Amino acid sequence: SGYPFLIAPAYQLLDNNLVERWTEYVKNGGHLILTCRTGQKDRNAKLWEAPLAAPIHQLAGINSLYYDHLPHSLYGKVDFGDEEYAWNNWADVLTPAAGTDVWAVYADQFYKGAASVIHRRLGKGTVTYIGTDTDDGKLEKEVVRRVYKEAGVPTEDLPYGVVKEWRDGFYIALNYTSDIQEIAIPDEAEILIGSARLEPAGVVVWKEKTNK
Repeated sequence: SGYPFLIAPAYQLLDNNLVERWTEYVKNGGHLILTCRTGQKDRNAKLWEAPLAAPIHQLAGINSLYYDHLPHSLYGKVDFGDEEYAWNNWADVLTPAAGTDVWAVYADQFYKGAASVIHRRLGKGTVTYIGTDTDDGKLEKEVVRRVYKEAGVPTEDLPYGVVKEWRDGFYIALNYTSDIQEIAIPDEAEILIGSARLEPAGVVVWKEKTNK
Protein backbone atom coordinates (compact mmCIF):
# COMPACT_ATOMS: atom_id res chain seq x y z
CA SER A 1 0.00 0.00 0.00
CA GLY A 2 2.98 2.30 0.39
CA TYR A 3 3.72 2.26 -3.35
CA PRO A 4 1.41 4.11 -5.77
CA PHE A 5 2.69 2.02 -8.72
CA LEU A 6 3.38 -1.71 -8.79
CA ILE A 7 4.83 -3.62 -11.77
CA ALA A 8 4.61 -7.43 -11.63
CA PRO A 9 6.21 -8.66 -14.89
CA ALA A 10 5.44 -12.18 -16.19
CA TYR A 11 4.23 -13.29 -12.76
CA GLN A 12 3.49 -16.78 -14.03
CA LEU A 13 2.93 -18.70 -10.77
CA LEU A 14 0.36 -17.32 -8.34
CA ASP A 15 -2.59 -18.17 -6.15
CA ASN A 16 -5.95 -16.62 -5.36
CA ASN A 17 -4.60 -14.98 -2.21
CA LEU A 18 -2.14 -12.93 -4.27
CA VAL A 19 -4.86 -11.93 -6.73
CA GLU A 20 -7.00 -10.79 -3.80
CA ARG A 21 -4.10 -8.71 -2.45
CA TRP A 22 -3.56 -7.13 -5.88
CA THR A 23 -7.27 -6.39 -6.16
CA GLU A 24 -7.36 -4.70 -2.76
CA TYR A 25 -4.23 -2.71 -3.66
CA VAL A 26 -5.90 -1.37 -6.81
CA LYS A 27 -9.24 -0.62 -5.17
CA ASN A 28 -7.42 1.48 -2.58
CA GLY A 29 -5.78 3.63 -5.27
CA GLY A 30 -2.78 1.66 -6.52
CA HIS A 31 -1.79 1.42 -10.19
CA LEU A 32 -0.98 -2.20 -11.06
CA ILE A 33 0.87 -3.13 -14.27
CA LEU A 34 0.88 -6.79 -15.35
CA THR A 35 2.52 -8.35 -18.40
CA CYS A 36 2.09 -11.40 -20.62
CA ARG A 37 2.12 -14.91 -19.11
CA THR A 38 0.83 -13.64 -15.76
CA GLY A 39 -1.16 -16.21 -13.80
CA GLN A 40 -0.83 -19.08 -16.25
CA LYS A 41 -0.15 -21.63 -13.50
CA ASP A 42 -0.60 -22.20 -9.80
CA ARG A 43 2.19 -22.20 -7.18
CA ASN A 44 2.99 -25.82 -8.11
CA ALA A 45 3.47 -24.90 -11.78
CA LYS A 46 0.26 -26.65 -12.83
CA LEU A 47 -2.15 -25.22 -15.36
CA TRP A 48 -5.53 -24.26 -13.95
CA GLU A 49 -8.51 -26.53 -14.58
CA ALA A 50 -10.10 -23.46 -16.11
CA PRO A 51 -9.47 -21.05 -19.00
CA LEU A 52 -5.87 -19.91 -19.39
CA ALA A 53 -4.84 -17.44 -16.65
CA ALA A 54 -8.39 -17.56 -15.25
CA PRO A 55 -7.56 -16.14 -11.76
CA ILE A 56 -6.55 -12.75 -13.17
CA HIS A 57 -9.36 -12.33 -15.70
CA GLN A 58 -11.69 -10.38 -13.44
CA LEU A 59 -8.90 -8.21 -12.03
CA ALA A 60 -7.38 -7.31 -15.41
CA GLY A 61 -10.67 -6.97 -17.28
CA ILE A 62 -10.12 -9.97 -19.55
CA ASN A 63 -12.94 -11.99 -21.09
CA SER A 64 -10.62 -14.53 -22.72
CA LEU A 65 -7.06 -14.85 -24.04
CA TYR A 66 -4.75 -17.09 -25.98
CA TYR A 67 -1.11 -16.66 -26.93
CA ASP A 68 1.17 -16.87 -29.94
CA HIS A 69 4.89 -16.66 -30.63
CA LEU A 70 6.66 -16.35 -33.97
CA PRO A 71 9.72 -18.00 -35.52
CA HIS A 72 12.93 -16.14 -34.67
CA SER A 73 13.15 -14.71 -38.20
CA LEU A 74 9.64 -13.23 -38.27
CA TYR A 75 8.17 -10.20 -36.50
CA GLY A 76 4.63 -9.03 -35.94
CA LYS A 77 3.41 -5.48 -35.38
CA VAL A 78 1.49 -3.73 -32.63
CA ASP A 79 -0.18 -0.32 -32.99
CA PHE A 80 -0.06 1.85 -29.89
CA GLY A 81 -0.97 5.51 -30.22
CA ASP A 82 0.60 6.84 -33.40
CA GLU A 83 3.50 4.37 -33.36
CA GLU A 84 4.04 0.81 -34.54
CA TYR A 85 6.15 -1.64 -32.53
CA ALA A 86 7.69 -4.97 -33.53
CA TRP A 87 7.34 -8.16 -31.49
CA ASN A 88 8.51 -11.74 -31.85
CA ASN A 89 8.83 -13.51 -28.50
CA TRP A 90 5.38 -13.77 -26.97
CA ALA A 91 1.93 -12.29 -27.53
CA ASP A 92 -1.15 -12.70 -25.37
CA VAL A 93 -4.11 -12.05 -27.66
CA LEU A 94 -6.75 -10.46 -25.45
CA THR A 95 -10.52 -10.19 -25.60
CA PRO A 96 -11.37 -7.43 -23.11
CA ALA A 97 -14.34 -7.58 -20.78
CA ALA A 98 -16.97 -4.85 -20.77
CA GLY A 99 -15.66 -1.60 -19.30
CA THR A 100 -12.04 -2.34 -20.22
CA ASP A 101 -10.21 0.07 -22.52
CA VAL A 102 -8.04 -1.16 -25.38
CA TRP A 103 -4.78 0.77 -25.58
CA ALA A 104 -2.95 -1.22 -28.27
CA VAL A 105 -3.92 -3.71 -30.99
CA TYR A 106 -2.13 -6.21 -33.20
CA ALA A 107 -1.59 -4.77 -36.67
CA ASP A 108 -1.13 -8.03 -38.59
CA GLN A 109 -1.30 -11.85 -38.35
CA PHE A 110 -4.69 -13.59 -38.33
CA TYR A 111 -5.59 -11.80 -35.07
CA LYS A 112 -5.17 -8.34 -36.59
CA GLY A 113 -7.24 -5.83 -34.61
CA ALA A 114 -7.26 -7.92 -31.42
CA ALA A 115 -6.17 -6.28 -28.18
CA SER A 116 -2.51 -6.28 -27.18
CA VAL A 117 -2.65 -3.86 -24.22
CA ILE A 118 -5.70 -3.23 -22.05
CA HIS A 119 -6.43 -0.86 -19.17
CA ARG A 120 -9.25 -0.55 -16.69
CA ARG A 121 -10.22 1.43 -13.63
CA LEU A 122 -11.07 -0.44 -10.46
CA GLY A 123 -12.08 1.41 -7.33
CA LYS A 124 -9.64 4.28 -6.84
CA GLY A 125 -6.86 2.69 -8.93
CA THR A 126 -6.13 1.10 -12.31
CA VAL A 127 -4.95 -2.18 -13.81
CA THR A 128 -2.95 -2.29 -17.04
CA TYR A 129 -2.17 -5.56 -18.82
CA ILE A 130 0.65 -5.55 -21.40
CA GLY A 131 0.09 -8.68 -23.45
CA THR A 132 3.07 -8.36 -25.78
CA ASP A 133 6.76 -8.92 -25.07
CA THR A 134 9.17 -7.01 -27.34
CA ASP A 135 12.92 -7.37 -27.82
CA ASP A 136 13.72 -3.69 -27.27
CA GLY A 137 11.10 -2.96 -24.61
CA LYS A 138 9.97 0.24 -26.34
CA LEU A 139 6.28 -0.71 -26.37
CA GLU A 140 6.34 -1.62 -22.69
CA LYS A 141 8.18 1.61 -21.85
CA GLU A 142 5.60 3.79 -23.60
CA VAL A 143 2.70 1.95 -21.97
CA VAL A 144 4.22 2.48 -18.52
CA ARG A 145 4.80 6.14 -19.41
CA ARG A 146 1.10 6.51 -20.26
CA VAL A 147 0.07 4.90 -16.96
CA TYR A 148 2.13 7.50 -15.09
CA LYS A 149 0.86 10.34 -17.28
CA GLU A 150 -2.80 9.46 -16.78
CA ALA A 151 -2.16 9.26 -13.04
CA GLY A 152 -0.78 12.82 -13.17
CA VAL A 153 2.79 11.80 -12.28
CA PRO A 154 5.68 13.29 -14.33
CA THR A 155 8.39 11.02 -15.73
CA GLU A 156 12.03 11.62 -16.64
CA ASP A 157 14.01 10.06 -19.48
CA LEU A 158 17.44 8.89 -18.35
CA PRO A 159 20.18 7.60 -20.66
CA TYR A 160 20.50 3.84 -20.83
CA GLY A 161 22.86 2.79 -18.04
CA VAL A 162 22.03 5.73 -15.74
CA VAL A 163 20.04 4.91 -12.60
CA LYS A 164 18.27 7.40 -10.36
CA GLU A 165 16.75 6.40 -7.02
CA TRP A 166 15.12 8.02 -4.01
CA ARG A 167 15.56 6.58 -0.56
CA ASP A 168 14.92 7.99 2.92
CA GLY A 169 14.85 11.58 1.66
CA PHE A 170 17.94 11.32 -0.54
CA TYR A 171 18.25 11.21 -4.33
CA ILE A 172 21.00 8.99 -5.73
CA ALA A 173 22.16 8.83 -9.36
CA LEU A 174 24.71 6.34 -10.69
CA ASN A 175 26.41 6.25 -14.08
CA TYR A 176 27.06 2.75 -15.38
CA THR A 177 28.02 3.99 -18.85
CA SER A 178 31.45 4.74 -20.30
CA ASP A 179 30.49 8.36 -21.05
CA ILE A 180 30.10 11.48 -18.93
CA GLN A 181 26.43 12.10 -18.13
CA GLU A 182 24.73 15.31 -16.98
CA ILE A 183 22.06 14.81 -14.30
CA ALA A 184 19.23 17.31 -13.87
CA ILE A 185 19.37 18.52 -10.26
CA PRO A 186 17.29 21.51 -9.03
CA ASP A 187 19.32 24.65 -8.26
CA GLU A 188 18.01 24.76 -4.70
CA ALA A 189 19.03 21.15 -3.98
CA GLU A 190 21.86 20.38 -1.56
CA ILE A 191 24.45 18.11 -3.20
CA LEU A 192 26.07 15.91 -0.57
CA ILE A 193 28.32 13.69 -2.69
CA GLY A 194 29.64 14.24 -6.22
CA SER A 195 28.21 16.64 -8.80
CA ALA A 196 25.63 16.80 -11.55
CA ARG A 197 28.39 15.98 -14.04
CA LEU A 198 28.68 12.24 -13.59
CA GLU A 199 31.92 10.61 -14.69
CA PRO A 200 31.80 6.95 -15.80
CA ALA A 201 31.05 4.80 -12.73
CA GLY A 202 30.31 8.03 -10.86
CA VAL A 203 27.68 8.71 -8.22
CA VAL A 204 25.92 11.84 -6.97
CA VAL A 205 23.74 12.14 -3.87
CA TRP A 206 21.55 15.15 -3.16
CA LYS A 207 18.67 16.29 -1.01
CA GLU A 208 15.85 18.56 -2.11
CA LYS A 209 14.13 21.04 0.15
CA THR A 210 10.77 19.39 -0.34
CA ASN A 211 12.09 16.18 1.21
CA LYS A 212 11.56 15.58 4.91
